[in-house]
Amino acid sequence: MTELNRRSFVAISAGGVSALCIPPSLAAACEEYVTGSAIAYPPDRLTVDGASVRNLQIFQQNADRLGLAGVVSTEPVTTSLGSYPAGNMFLFPWIKDEGQGRAFPAVVPASMTQFGNASPIPNADLPVEEYLCRIVLQAPYTSFIGFQVDKPFPAAQARLPWFTNVTDLADGKSAGISWASSNLNHTKFGGSTWIPDSEEWYGKAWRRIIVAGLRQASVGVS
Repeated sequence: MTELNRRSFVAISAGGVSALCIPPSLAAACEEYVTGSAIAYPPDRLTVDGASVRNLQIFQQNADRLGLAGVVSTEPVTTSLGSYPAGNMFLFPWIKDEGQGRAFPAVVPASMTQFGNASPIPNADLPVEEYLCRIVLQAPYTSFIGFQVDKPFPAAQARLPWFTNVTDLADGKSAGISWASSNLNHTKFGGSTWIPDSEEWYGKAWRRIIVAGLRQASVGVS
């Protein structure tokens, strides 16, 4: 059996992969690694910072006027606000058309338990998950996968694979999750802009722990 370790991957350029006498499946894996399209392996569970708990509360009080941008770090990241482990979920509000012209609170994490005041993402003119990474956290968006949280979707829409309704949050409320992100997901999920509802690329595992993370955040909401 041909074996390549992580150091070997780094030493090989993407253009030279096909020239090596290695199995096609291993060549594809190497190609994915050196071109920045490595698989994102899900942890057993997510951590949720205190700011995300507070932002979930703000959203639920204003769900007709606000949505939530959601991202999960797939590797340890250092942001303008601090350092966070792989598998941390960030939630941050953005203002819908129905909320334009009104002021809403938002908070950003100063640590896992502390946070400071901020302004919500003003609109959805730019992809809100990428805005959260680039502007709010000031962290590389390539270190995250993305989704959005909104009001529960109508039953017909919720049956589509791109959406999930979470009806058993700890505060007694419900929410909908859209699994798509314009620019964050494709390098982690084989070119797909949405987190797949399948075992491929660990899509179902990521979905499961994101839903669990949202439930975890709702525990602190009153």
